[in-house]
Amino acid sequence: MKNLIKKILKEESEDFEWVKSIDPLDDFGNYFYGKGDYRKALATPGQYIARDNNWWRNWIEDTYHAHSNLVEDVEDLLDMVKDLSKPRVTGNNQYYWLSNEVKNFVSPTSALGGKSIFEDAAIQISSAYTMFDDYASKHNLTILQVLDVFSSWLDKMRKEKKPLHVEDGTEFNID
Repeated sequence: MKNLIKKILKEESEDFEWVKSIDPLDDFGNYFYGKGDYRKALATPGQYIARDNNWWRNWIEDTYHAHSNLVEDVEDLLDMVKDLSKPRVTGNNQYYWLSNEVKNFVSPTSALGGKSIFEDAAIQISSAYTMFDDYASKHNLTILQVLDVFSSWLDKMRKEKKPLHVEDGTEFNID
């Protein structure tokens, strides 16, 4: 029986040789530029943001960091708030300093353009969903998985020495 199953699988698998010629990154490129099935999309990233490979790589890294930092920052804030809301000792200004630390933690800062660390991370994450949620939904991927696909596509573009956009003297155009 085992040999029969192997034989059937071998024979059937030959019918699917065409699959080897499909590059899943081509579909991402179509999404990025709003081509093919994605032509109807109002604004795909490659249509309205003319950036180079390095800019997008930094953006991807910032988005990965925003996800992980948001969780860590919320956990840190929760620990501080728990300590602050149930003081165990008196004196030595410990809770005064802790209350200032909590206030500074949630307050806007000039380093982040007048945003709190939470707002800054949420904006970065939201921008990823704005640009790639349609692609994620179509392919049943999380936004982090889409960033992995995007990173692989950028690697492919760099390896093939293809610029993401070309400038014609008046504007950026897709290749």
